[in-house]
Order: sequence, then structure tokens, then C-alpha cells
Amino acid sequence: MNIDLSLNRVYWEYVQNHSYLRPPHNYLCSSLIPCIGVRATVPVYKRRGKKFKNDLVQLVKAFAQKYEGYKYVISMSGGIDSEITAEVFYELGIPFRVLIQRLFKGANDHDIIFAVKYCRDRKIPFKIVDLSLEKLKKEIIPDAIKHGQFTHSYSQIALCNLFNYINRQDDILINSGHNPDFHRGIGIGWWEDSPNIIKYAIAKHYKFFTFTSLEPIFCHYASNFDADQPGDKNNDFLYEAFPQLKRRIKMTGWEKSDNLVGELTNRIREVSNFRYQSFITWEEFTLAYMRKIFIEKGLEGKYYE
Repeated sequence: MNIDLSLNRVYWEYVQNHSYLRPPHNYLCSSLIPCIGVRATVPVYKRRGKKFKNDLVQLVKAFAQKYEGYKYVISMSGGIDSEITAEVFYELGIPFRVLIQRLFKGANDHDIIFAVKYCRDRKIPFKIVDLSLEKLKKEIIPDAIKHGQFTHSYSQIALCNLFNYINRQDDILINSGHNPDFHRGIGIGWWEDSPNIIKYAIAKHYKFFTFTSLEPIFCHYASNFDADQPGDKNNDFLYEAFPQLKRRIKMTGWEKSDNLVGELTNRIREVSNFRYQSFITWEEFTLAYMRKIFIEKGLEGKYYE
């Protein structure tokens, strides 16, 4: 299977300017049809192997061969998604170090404890990166919006802080975000703030990579969609592929920061001029959804920023 393993891989474009960067003015978007102004530029994802682990192992091997000589830095949150990526590197004997972001003097300690234990058990070098609320509001949010065009997700914005702890020349930051997002009417794709971290990496001249946005891994995740589960997926397939990893309740790490949501959202709104967040998907899904909207609801309201 021929898979594009480019660093900072862009797989979308905005229809008004044919660029991976959102148009700064008169951007076509709406809350009703969030996919109208952007489209995926890769063929519709359909291909995956029979076994998830085999696909991931082959991709990691190809990645390490392609980028031999670089240093790999895996961000771990305490969730199973980042842990399986680290586990494949570990099983293959590929050296790497880990960054673990600690929020607001320990607000996500209940989550990152899994990442710390994982690294200690395997003697993997790791660094805990502290992010204060003040730094997030005053430094990270404005910088992320300026260089990454973020519009809504404070959790995705917070990840930009990790780039401050890698070397631009030698390090590749590997993240396990970009899992398929699901829109109940449109189908699969990505909410824009998920891959906006790629815009940020490009603008700031960092090297970034994620395996979960690649076709086989994306398709495995999409095939295990479950709207009744946290994160909209059933994680059984991950634990079946990696039975040695400890099962845990799916968490975001932000459970103890609910009281800060309004404050962070307001700060984002102060800096970002974009009201809506786009949903990146393939044109055939967008057209099917638009036909449905035209027939069932009609188009009303404002559709330009």
C-alpha cells in the first residue's frame, strides 16, 4: 500500500483560494453546513488491512526508515491512542523520547498517570511539561490562532505548547490526534481545529507527524465508530491488538477543568474572528449532505463570515 508519509502533510484545501490556509475574509462557512468551504484533497479513504496492529507496524517501520537520523518525540496524554503508537516504536526497538503535558498544576494528573507509568515501566525517557492557565491564555492561544488559524478547541490549542520543547532541526513531534471525527449528518472527516496543528508546525518551521490521519489507521478507527462511547469509538479493537496495555476509561484530561471552559472560550473569541469551525471531508459527502439540507430544511441564514 503506497502511503504518503510526508512531514506536515496537508490533505485539505479551502475552495475559495485553493490553499491549505483559510481565506482571511469572506470565508464560506456556516453552522448548518460546516463542510461547505473546505474539502479533502486525498482520495476517499477506503483501504485498510485485516489487522490494525499489522498496518500500524508497517507504517512505523516505513516512517523510521524514511526519517532515519532524526530524533522522534512522541506526545503522550495518558490515553490509549498515544500509548499504542509508543508501544509499536518500543517493540520495534526504535529509540524515542516522550513529552507529557501537565495542565494547571495537576488538573489532568488522573489521565497522565498512565503515560508516566508506561514510560517508567519501559525505561523510556520522558519529560513532564507544565502548562499554566496564565501561559495558555496570554501566550499559547494568541500564538496558535495567529499561526495555526485555530477557532474553537482550547485542548487542541494547548498542544501547540509542546513545540516549545523540541528542536526544529533534529526532532519530529509525533502526535496521536487526527482520529476521525464524525458529524451526524455528513459522516467522517476532521473538525478543522484537529489538523490546524499542521498549519502551526508549517508556519513555525517545526516537523510534525501523526499516524492516525493516514488512510489505513483512519479507516480502522472509522470502522469502530460508536456514538454511545466516549470519543465516538469503541476501543476494544485497540486493546485486542495490544492486550499488554492496561485498559482505562476514555478521558480527555480536561474533566477537572470544566469551570474554565467559559473563560478559555471567551479568550479564543477575543483573538479569533471566525465564528464557525469547518468540517473537513470529501466532496461527495458534502454534496450528499447539501442535497439533504436543501430538501429537508432549505437554506436560510448567513453563510459567509
